[in-house]
Amino acid sequence: MRLHLGDLDCLLTRCAFSPKRNWEETLLDLQTFRGTKHSRTLLLLAWQGTIYFIWSERNNRLHRNTFRSSQSIVSEIDRTIRRKLASVRPANPALSSALLQLWFSNH
Repeated sequence: MRLHLGDLDCLLTRCAFSPKRNWEETLLDLQTFRGTKHSRTLLLLAWQGTIYFIWSERNNRLHRNTFRSSQSIVSEIDRTIRRKLASVRPANPALSSALLQLWFSNH
């Protein structure tokens, strides 16, 4: 199955659980984010994880008839981001620590 921008727009901006925004506005916000480099990295990782796990949940509901709670999905996104940040440690311990500290400070 190929992912189409229209599918993402529907899934992330027009569904009942989505805020009233459109895909282009969201992408523009991501592209023009003015936070620190570390904040931007975390924002993009969180966005990527959110897209992946919402799409995965959608597919599981449609094709496997399995359902997870929103809290379960959020927890999975959090664990995945923490694992990704920890995986940077061998190559760049200072970066990994800084990103993990920032991630935990926002919880």
